[in-house]
Amino acid sequence: MPKEIRGLQGSCLVIPCSFKEYVTRLRVLWVTKKGGYMFHTDPVDVLDNFKGRTRLLGNLDEQDCTVEMDNVQTHDNGPFCFRAERENERYSFNNSCVFIIMRAPDKPVMSSLPEDIEPGTRVAVKCSVNHTCSSHPPQITWSVPTARETISHSHMGGGVWETVSAVTFVPTGYEEKDEIVCTAKFWGGKTQENTAFLSIRSKYRLIELHPICVGFGPYAIVSSLVFILICVLTGVFIYKRQHRFVCFFGLYLCFRMSAFKFKSL
Repeated sequence: MPKEIRGLQGSCLVIPCSFKEYVTRLRVLWVTKKGGYMFHTDPVDVLDNFKGRTRLLGNLDEQDCTVEMDNVQTHDNGPFCFRAERENERYSFNNSCVFIIMRAPDKPVMSSLPEDIEPGTRVAVKCSVNHTCSSHPPQITWSVPTARETISHSHMGGGVWETVSAVTFVPTGYEEKDEIVCTAKFWGGKTQENTAFLSIRSKYRLIELHPICVGFGPYAIVSSLVFILICVLTGVFIYKRQHRFVCFFGLYLCFRMSAFKFKSL
């Protein structure tokens, strides 16, 4: 049993506990510093402050006295000590007391991502987070659509568990944000997240522009007509202002000034 275990306010925590003596028909007692019961096999004997918040997870036939505390509060700091009794016999055990240290939720850890990812390529990434509530592990979500997800849980020792989400996703190259976010939501509602930069080759390409007078078809005709209209309007404006105008369309060039006169053919 660990001497200290981390607690997250409003969440739950699981205190791992085991003993070697093989004694049947035991009643489990988790005792506070003042002698009250944080947990008792008979719920009537549990302190009001802990009623409905503690339960036995372990199997006594397997010498497992693991207990869960839900909705952890800042004053739930312990120490809490494991005891047992059978009829008129009482049992105490060495190193059977634990303190609860309140801490903020752990921040998720993400695996590294490759650089210069080709759009359409499958990318694998992991997000892991430590916690002390194995009965209600954190829920891990992603900011990108995932193709496949694998969730695993493992005991790291000392009352700490690790939850890992391994996913694959396929970037398109048109992502609105150049990042991927992993969010861990802990039992009780608190969240923590981590962000990694996405280096994806963009699918956007420069469009080669061609002169409007090249080619045939409706687009070329409409573009030419617009150009003619602009040319005419510009010529009229210049003519009125300076009594001369320049008009250019294709290979035709016309230059007129007020000093010259038209000759009729």
